[in-house]
Amino acid sequence: MPFGSLEGETANLSGELANLFGKAHYARYADDFVVLCNGTRAEAQHVKDELGTFLETLGLKLSEEKTKITHITEGFDFLGYKVIKCRGTSGTMVPKVLVPAKAITQFRHKIRRMLAPNTTNESMSTKILALNRLIRGWCEYYRSTSSPHWVFNKVEGEIYWQFAHWLGRKYKASMPAIMQKYKKGHTFGTNAITLVMPTEYKAKRFLAKTWHNPYTEKEAIRREKLLSSVNLWNGHEDRQGWSDLREEVILLKGTTCYVCGTTLHPSEVEIDHVIPRARFKDPKEADRMKHLQPICTSCHRAKTQTDLKVLSRMP
Repeated sequence: MPFGSLEGETANLSGELANLFGKAHYARYADDFVVLCNGTRAEAQHVKDELGTFLETLGLKLSEEKTKITHITEGFDFLGYKVIKCRGTSGTMVPKVLVPAKAITQFRHKIRRMLAPNTTNESMSTKILALNRLIRGWCEYYRSTSSPHWVFNKVEGEIYWQFAHWLGRKYKASMPAIMQKYKKGHTFGTNAITLVMPTEYKAKRFLAKTWHNPYTEKEAIRREKLLSSVNLWNGHEDRQGWSDLREEVILLKGTTCYVCGTTLHPSEVEIDHVIPRARFKDPKEADRMKHLQPICTSCHRAKTQTDLKVLSRMP
């Protein structure tokens, strides 16, 4: 069962492989592929050699470092999944798609980096938003595996207590105080947002996903890569703590524009400094509640332009 990556240009090999190897089944995504061979190890080696020779006729090269032969009972990783044949609940050997241990470890490390002690200056709401993006994406990808609830239960406990201790460090509060103020059922949150937990995602069978042809839909694939977890937002704010402060202003002063009197939806509210923030020597003083007011977008833009003109005239 050889599998690996193509180096150079990729090509559509399904028909050619079917002609070359009667006992081989070929599957590919972009330049990653796997060939399943129903035979002995010697036959699998022959398939690998023939495949390498065939690719050379197309000007391609088989990556030896990423290609290996393994038995289905040992399993192999493909596209982030662990594919293996093992004994099922009925006692018979069945194929399974599992979450690889490497993927679980990487997920844990991402959570730990996002909840590191040096991130406690970030707003609680933005941190929850960032964590929710990671958790939702990871769980949606792996909810179609075999019995994913075992893995989700395992990582949920870590997320729960790591976030609880992050809140304790942020607000310098004891764990009972954190539980009393921020615990929402089996998770944490505010009145506006709650932390998503992995066990909220149940196993999903026959998962269908749009497949983009790597030759004719390169733009669609490029857009998907932009959402990759490599560039995952970790909750960092340009002005640390601003989202929490915004929520507090809305809670205490409502959602009515202090300039024109328009009643707004909470998502439409802009938070404005009555006196321009640049005129304060101490930023903490500028962000005190008495200097902040809810305002609509139109009034905020007009007021900002006026404030900028006044500041530009100051010596």
